[in-house]
Amino acid sequence: MRVLVAGGSGFIGGHLVESLIERGYETIIYDLKEPDSFQFNGDVILGDVTDSDLISKSICNVDVVFDCSGILGSAETFEHIMKTAEANITGTLSVLKACHDFNKPLVYLSLKNTWYNPYMITKRSASEFCFMYSEYMNLPVTVVKGLNAYGPRQHWEPVRKVFPSFVVNSLQDKPITIFGDGNQIVDMIWVKDLVEILILVAEKNIWGESIDAGTGIPITVKELAKLIIITSHSKSLIDYLPMRIGEPEHAVALADPLKCKRLLNYYPKVSLNEGVEIAIGWYRKNYSVFGKLI
Repeated sequence: MRVLVAGGSGFIGGHLVESLIERGYETIIYDLKEPDSFQFNGDVILGDVTDSDLISKSICNVDVVFDCSGILGSAETFEHIMKTAEANITGTLSVLKACHDFNKPLVYLSLKNTWYNPYMITKRSASEFCFMYSEYMNLPVTVVKGLNAYGPRQHWEPVRKVFPSFVVNSLQDKPITIFGDGNQIVDMIWVKDLVEILILVAEKNIWGESIDAGTGIPITVKELAKLIIITSHSKSLIDYLPMRIGEPEHAVALADPLKCKRLLNYYPKVSLNEGVEIAIGWYRKNYSVFGKLI
């Protein structure tokens, strides 16, 4: 089976590509850039998802499409709202149209979040277009709403992601910055568990659904920071700063894993303690080189 992964050079997309190859799928990456943090010997199509002609030519000869593309960032995307909307909405519409034109099933990676910032708003809007294509245009498409994925190879710059930011600072005994009081609730899912959910949707032909990809286990941001400090044997202290724009002070991002269990017979396998230890080991070994790739 031939598979195309839009955004396949990124953090989640890259892990998805690796898992697809391990399963024996012929995998094609569609991205603006070459993979910079993992080895890939397959075809890479360098292009923007907003390029409807190129995305159409790329999708017509594959069997299934995974869309992990998009511009990330909460506070960061306020600096380029129009660009974010173009990539995350218009780009998704280009993918949807091509999949519809050639009747190719689509697994779309979104997020479970109600924050008001350009990233969250545009990804929610794109998800709604997926549901529209599913209900009224008979496209086999399912939206997977990922929670806080973490693991090796996640960049901490230029977009600030909570897990790698905490880990890299802890390894250097630098202060760990938390915006707000740290009582925001997150749901941390090991990246390979999220990837497994994406793949199972396609393998089991589960279409027309919205599926949460998370553990359903809450942890506060400050509890996560303390866990990272303890696990990395760090001397870091926590530095609390005012909330950033587009990030609510009392945010709760938590999955309901029941549908994932019912439809896919799957629940995330890697515990947070285990995942944090593995990821910290990877960053300890690689972050000084990995950071230069940004």
